Amino acid sequence: MRFVRAFLAAVVVILVIAPAAALAQGPLNLTTPFPSVVADPGATAQFTITVHTDVPERVDLSVVGQPTGWDTILRGGGSTIAAVTTSANPDVPTEIIGQFTAEVAIPEDSGAGANQVVIEARSAALTSRLTLDITIEEVVGGAVTMTSDFPSRSGSADDTFSFDLEVRNGSNQQVTLSFEGEGPAGWRVQARPSADDQATTAVVDAGGISSARVTIDPPADAAAGSYPITVRALGGPEPVEVTLTVEVTGSFGMSIATEDQRLSARTTVGSPTKLNVVVTNDGSAALQNVTLASTPPRNWTITFASPTIAEILPGASQTVEATITAANNAVAGDYVITIRATAPEANDSMEIRTTVETSPIGGLLGIGVLVVVAVGLFFVFQRYGRR
Repeated sequence: MRFVRAFLAAVVVILVIAPAAALAQGPLNLTTPFPSVVADPGATAQFTITVHTDVPERVDLSVVGQPTGWDTILRGGGSTIAAVTTSANPDVPTEIIGQFTAEVAIPEDSGAGANQVVIEARSAALTSRLTLDITIEEVVGGAVTMTSDFPSRSGSADDTFSFDLEVRNGSNQQVTLSFEGEGPAGWRVQARPSADDQATTAVVDAGGISSARVTIDPPADAAAGSYPITVRALGGPEPVEVTLTVEVTGSFGMSIATEDQRLSARTTVGSPTKLNVVVTNDGSAALQNVTLASTPPRNWTITFASPTIAEILPGASQTVEATITAANNAVAGDYVITIRATAPEANDSMEIRTTVETSPIGGLLGIGVLVVVAVGLFFVFQRYGRR
């Protein structure tokens, strides 16, 4: 009888303790949405892994299998971890979970083929494993491509040239790309993602498409011609580049001045005045068929030794002699003469203040007349003065 009571007591203890132990040491398993991926040599494959338990508890984590030379790091909360504590899922309170990320660094010399990484989770009494399948494919040159619908633009050296590029990630992994541009010395080339003017890199998913904008400012003195611009995208399986072309038609500029930089002249009636006019090409393209003209006062005459200049090269000057002849009836004073230089692409003008002075011949003639009159009066008084 005593034996029977002892047996029944043992059964009761087992029936009470066993469920509690089962509750405390519930099922343990690991899951990930994408347990099998394709990656390139040198890439890093990332897996988001969820730990499931029946009750909140600590679960230790470790990597128990991976190819030689591979490196798998478990991360959570921004740190490298070795354990996770499960808790109620805020979205599904009946679910007890913990999450972490497995980052698998694949060596660049990995050959094509199937590979496995095994993650083990261990609680107080249970163990669970998750196998991650990673298939390596050979890197295909140009897996990341960059193109432009309009790879060539033309304009003057004063313009800013803009190009829009399409970037396609044909690789098997997400890539973070940075961009750089290279042009001739003195050129300013800027390449950045189109989505944000402040961004310096673009994250492009496997098979995804992004865009970049390139702005190019040539120096103001860039000569007319064709210039290649190289733009590179860095950060993918291998660098990729595209060549853009800027066709500079040249900038046009012209200035006109006198040889001594003075904007004044002196002349007398009946005596032409010579003035050297200097036309300078201030642009980066040649000026063709430059004509000289003037707007003189009424009845004045202005002529040019070479009224038409066939060509003035960039940075060069041409001196032309102008002859100014005042009107015969011009009185002493200041007059304004406008001289213009005109080409199909540019023009400039200047105003010359011209002072008309009394002719010395007229003065001498006046003095001569006075002398003659004085002499005549002298003889008249000498002859008739005594009568």
